[in-house]
Parts: sequence; C-alpha cells; structure tokens
Amino acid sequence: MKYEKAEKAGHIITRVIVPLALVVAVVSLAFWGTQQRALADEYKNTATNMYKRAFNELCTDMNDLQTALGKLRVVTSPTQNVLLLDDIWRISGSCVSMLSQIPSSHLDVGELNLFITRVGDYAHALTKKALAGETASDEDRDQLDQLYARCGEIAKDLNDRLSVGDVPVAAITSDEFLTAVDDTYASTEDESKFPTLIYDGPFSESTQKQEARGVTGDEVGMDKARELALKLADIPSFDSEGDSNGKIPAYDFHGTYEDGREVDISITKTGGLLIWLMSSATGTASGIPDDATVEELKKAALDWLSAQGYESMKATYAQYYAGTALINFAYVENDAIVYNDLIKVWVDRETRGIVGADARNYLFSHVERDIPAPTLSKEEAEAKVSVNLDIESSELALIPVTPTKERLCYEFKGKCDGDEYIVYIDAETGEEQQIFVIINTENGQLTL
Repeated sequence: MKYEKAEKAGHIITRVIVPLALVVAVVSLAFWGTQQRALADEYKNTATNMYKRAFNELCTDMNDLQTALGKLRVVTSPTQNVLLLDDIWRISGSCVSMLSQIPSSHLDVGELNLFITRVGDYAHALTKKALAGETASDEDRDQLDQLYARCGEIAKDLNDRLSVGDVPVAAITSDEFLTAVDDTYASTEDESKFPTLIYDGPFSESTQKQEARGVTGDEVGMDKARELALKLADIPSFDSEGDSNGKIPAYDFHGTYEDGREVDISITKTGGLLIWLMSSATGTASGIPDDATVEELKKAALDWLSAQGYESMKATYAQYYAGTALINFAYVENDAIVYNDLIKVWVDRETRGIVGADARNYLFSHVERDIPAPTLSKEEAEAKVSVNLDIESSELALIPVTPTKERLCYEFKGKCDGDEYIVYIDAETGEEQQIFVIINTENGQLTL
C-alpha cells in the first residue's frame, strides 16, 4: 500500500509538478528574455540618439568653422583677428569632440580628425603671432583661403548627408554602413604649418537686458488692456484672458477669428504697450516675392507700425515663409540705424494684413539717446575696411558691443569672392567692431 502511494505521488510529480515547473521556468525565461531585449533596445536607441546628435552638432560646428575662416579674409582689426582665431581654435576642439562620438565605419574619422586638429593648431599659432605684434603674411592668407575652401567642401558633404538621413549609426545597426570617404578630408601636405545663428538680423538677439527700458507710462487695468488688444487684433471678443509676470508684466488674451484662425496677444501692464501678437496667414504663398511685392509688404508693415505710434522705423532684413513675410524694422535716429530697437512684423502675403508682431527687443532697449556726430568721415572709415571686400553700400548704425553699451559705426556691405559680408567700423576710433556673413536662403537673408 505504501509502495502504491509512493508510486502514485511519483506519477503526480512527474506528470504535474515537473511540467508545471518547466512551464514556470519557460515563462520566467521568456519574461527575462523580453526584459533583456527591451533593455538592449533601450541601449541601442540611446546610442543611436547620441550618434545622431553628435553628427548634427558636427555639421553645425563645421558650418561655424567655415564662417569664422571666411570672416578672417576681410578682417583688419587686430582685436577682431584674435577673437576670430580664438573662435576657430575653440570650434575645432568641439568638432574633434563630436568626431570622437561618431562610429568610425561612417567616416574616415582619422583623416578628418587630423585635418580639423591642424586647423585649430594653426589658428592657435597665428594667435600667438598676433599677440606678439606680428601681422599675417601673404603665405598665411593663402593658407587661410585654402582652409576656408576645404572646410566649405567638408561642411557641404556633411550637410548633404544629414539632409538625406545618412546619419552615422553603423556601430549598432550594420557592420558596413558606409565605406570610407574619399580624399576630401585628406590632410594638408605641409605638415609644418599645422602644429564656434540663423539669425534674422545682425543684432536681433542682443537686447534681453535686465530691465525693459522702453516700457513707460501709467499702469493700465485689464479692461483697458482688453480694449487695446481688441483693436490691435481686430477681433470682437476674446475666448480667454489672464496675466503674466515675467521680465515685462503683461495681460494675455486669446481669441478666434470667424474663419477659425486663432490669435494671441500680450499688452504691458505699464503703459498698455503691445508686446506680442501672433496669428496665422490666410494664404500659402511661398518663396521670395518680386521687388514690387516686397515693397508693398514693407509699406503695409510700416503703415501699421506708424498707426501704433512707432515712428522713424526702417526695414532691415526679411524672411518669407508659407503665407507670411517676416520683416524686421529698426529705429532710426540722426540718420543712424539703432539695431537694438528692433520690432518684427509678420505680414499676410495675400491680404497685406498684419498677422504678427514682436516688440520685445524694442521695449527692452528703446530710450532717448544723444547720438553724437561721427568723428571719422565715411571715406576715412572705408579706408579701414579690408581691400578684399568690394563695398556695395554704407550707412551709419548704432550697434551693441555689450548688453549695455552701444557704439556708433559705419556699416559697410560688400562681397569677397562672391560671399557677402557686413563690416562695422567704429565712427570715432576707426576700430573694426564686428563682422557678419550674409546668408542668402530660399526664404530670404540671414546673418552669421
């Protein structure tokens, strides 16, 4: 009897317990495997994102490196020369850092790394010469021209790859993602010589100061602000309203037009001034319009600014997007463009109506100024500009040199080997204060 019971128990263990244990083990193993696969996928995604980010930043750094080398071709000020050389050395270091994070199967990293390192070391060597009072030789200038051209080739190649999604993730997706590149990145033969903004205007982001100097007047309440906002937005009523207490305390309103387009607008609590207005365009026109249309859009924006009390404004730069034209206006005083006092206006390209405005820069910067007459004549200032720049236009401009300091300069626009630049010469000292590169895009002009 005991034997039979033991045998029966053995059968139960064999037929029930063991299979059940095996099932539990298999399920546990499958669960563990799923967790491991999920963990592996997480690691893979993290690495992929790291590679993509590094490649994207490498493209940006190479663009910046080429821009800085381009500026060196038209610089004359010793101070600006040193600052640009220092930028090149810094940007080259950033490029090398990004390259160290990119799979070597994607690029001939060794050759490219060597080239960029040499560019940085060469700039550093020129900095030492400049600080010692030595000027760049003709040989140095020729070498810089070659480096500028080579960086342009590399930047174009990298950006072309980025634009088609040819992003380096070889180390985790394929053993043969891309064969080694050609000799585009080959090192320079002469070893001895080789031991960082798409902006919408040159100074559009320079005025975020601690105090909004242009916000003046009496305090206004919500009712008065609403009245002003309704008029500015050209809307019968708002869906919601509130307030915000940032650097410029304001009343905020949100509404909807009859055609479904939404609009947001902010009015300052002090003075009842417009800070921000934004809606959408009614049409979808794209590309840069013809000259006659450009003038119509500028006039529509200028008339609107004048109606809001913003007088003596001049259109500077513009970009054109689907349905809208974004035009920058700067204040003009004593025939000088005051770049700190900037207002951006969005114009509907179909109706010529105003669908957006941003007056923050103006509100932060606008004060009564006593702009002196220039000490140097335009001809004397022009003599300070590099002979490599073919000057096409010039005018006076008050530009920021620090967050709280401005200098009166002559603004010279011109070309060097087809590239467009803006050079600012101090109207008092003749010092070269700033250089920008003008970038012509399908949407308008940008500056770097």
